[in-house]
Amino acid sequence: MNVLPRLAGNTPPKLRRRSVMLGIAAYGVALLLLQLAYVIKLIGFQGAVASAVLIVVVNLGFYIVFKVELNKRAADTSLMLAQTLAAITVIMFIAYHFERERSLALAWCLVVMLFGVFRFKPRDFVTTTLFMLAGYAMVINLLMSFKPQQVDVLIEWYQWAWLALLLPAFALIGARISAMRARILRSNEELTNALATIQDMATHDSLTGLPNRAALSEVLQHAVTKATRSKDGLAIFFIDLDNFKSINDSLGHPAGDQLLREMARRIRVSIRESDLVARLGGDEFVVMVENGADRVGLRLLAAKILAAIGEQTQLQGHDVKVTASLGIAVFPSDGNDVAALLANADMAMYRAKALGRARINEYSADLGEDAVERFEIEKGMRAGMQNNEFHLYYQPKIDFNSGRMLGVEALIRWHHPTLGVLGPDRFIPIAESTNFIIPLGKWVIEQACRQSKAWKDAGVASFPIAVNLSVNQLADSSLALHVSETLRISGADPSMIELEITETAVMRNLEESIAILEAFRALGVRLAIDDFGTGYSSLAYLKQLPVDILKVDRAFVKDLPHNRDDLAITRAVIAMAHGLSMKVVAEGVEEKHQFDSLRAEGCDEFQGFYCRPAMQSHELEALLDRHGLAIPPEK
Repeated sequence: MNVLPRLAGNTPPKLRRRSVMLGIAAYGVALLLLQLAYVIKLIGFQGAVASAVLIVVVNLGFYIVFKVELNKRAADTSLMLAQTLAAITVIMFIAYHFERERSLALAWCLVVMLFGVFRFKPRDFVTTTLFMLAGYAMVINLLMSFKPQQVDVLIEWYQWAWLALLLPAFALIGARISAMRARILRSNEELTNALATIQDMATHDSLTGLPNRAALSEVLQHAVTKATRSKDGLAIFFIDLDNFKSINDSLGHPAGDQLLREMARRIRVSIRESDLVARLGGDEFVVMVENGADRVGLRLLAAKILAAIGEQTQLQGHDVKVTASLGIAVFPSDGNDVAALLANADMAMYRAKALGRARINEYSADLGEDAVERFEIEKGMRAGMQNNEFHLYYQPKIDFNSGRMLGVEALIRWHHPTLGVLGPDRFIPIAESTNFIIPLGKWVIEQACRQSKAWKDAGVASFPIAVNLSVNQLADSSLALHVSETLRISGADPSMIELEITETAVMRNLEESIAILEAFRALGVRLAIDDFGTGYSSLAYLKQLPVDILKVDRAFVKDLPHNRDDLAITRAVIAMAHGLSMKVVAEGVEEKHQFDSLRAEGCDEFQGFYCRPAMQSHELEALLDRHGLAIPPEK
């Protein structure tokens, strides 16, 4: 019988030796059975020797086939069917040489078929069954021709008929078992693949293929434990791309995704194989450096990473160069657990951004309150909007001559849960640097329009609400459409909304600014130039701007009337604005002598602490209830 295990050409040497030993043991048992058959006189000496030689020859033949890898040319590299047919041939040879109880040799056919139960297809069982029946029929005919004295023809044909009835049933059952096993294997493979996919999704970022936050935490925890025990070095690099959102906004999210994949690749090839890079989300990456060099070596590696990130990239036909800010924290001096290391590396990265971006910063305990505050502010802005922590305050704008309130300016305040009430000077620069100013500015416009409509519906006297626009907002092509939609949805009167644009923002790109201002003017809103006089020399261009109001910056107001230069500039601005049919509003009026000087120069309106500071809507409503629009000075 052929019982040699299947040896694939690419089987590892250790497994191949084991398979050979199993094969030797298997046909060794077959030889023992032959010897036993000879002892109890089932087979003669010559027949036993011939059968043993055949077993060795057949198995040696298959061994050579597997050894030289000829089996790889077959569809089934295990050659299971060929081995089974060869085994049946050997069994029939042995059955021919049995002198009596030939059915005992034939029973080996069923044993051989068992090897195919887990590998055969239904047609293989049919082939094997027909081969057995044909082989036994040939044995009977050979016996009738060459050993008529040893054969009882009726019994032999009875046994053939018995096999003809038994083998198909055996083959059918085997085929069912084989098919069932195949289904189980497929299901098991699908389940294994599904579990592997789920595991991969749970531990890897789907966009870049890098480990995600969960995987990083697990690996970091292991690394911290190892570093604690072995005293080996461990460092964390926290990397954040600079101005990534502007790429998303200008080129689209597919381009942003392409950029993130490329940045992930560049970071990965910049570090050692033993180091780990993970993506935390957005444009944030973390590199874990084990057994790292000293701090000089860490800075060199960090510089290598930033240099790779800063190389030019092609995105949708555009040449793009991005930079990144990188913070470093070292275990255990900068944190003795995972949370502290990540937080301090993150804080160091934010300090790098605060220092001008595109640079490396190492964590130190004296980063200072400013860095901590900036960290809290930048991290908390989006959550603050979701939690309704931002509020609009309203500062009255008063007519110099009548003392009546002609409008208000909407000024944003952030009721921070830990830092208290923050003025715009504390968080607007950070919002601009992160481009969060775009959604925040849209929120301010929406709130102002809703408040204007609410006051109108409540019967409060009508007056415009002024809203400040930043440089970033003016560059947002969707802003005019947003203002239009907000006016439509809120039902606010466009003439009761005033948009203030700084002189610097207007002059950055005069032609585009004029087009945007014309779009706003077409909506029916009022337009004002804020902080006039602090930017470019724009007097020659002012007549081209479709604006209604000019606001004199507080820098020229604070020293009036004592500073002759400020007085001369203020006088010229007022005269020029009136010549262009514009109203003039003075900002930052805090003292009576400032008020008197501006009124003497013919300024139209003022705002500042001399009248009232900015206040919440209910406080303004209470003030109007007491005084109407004729609000008296507070000083």
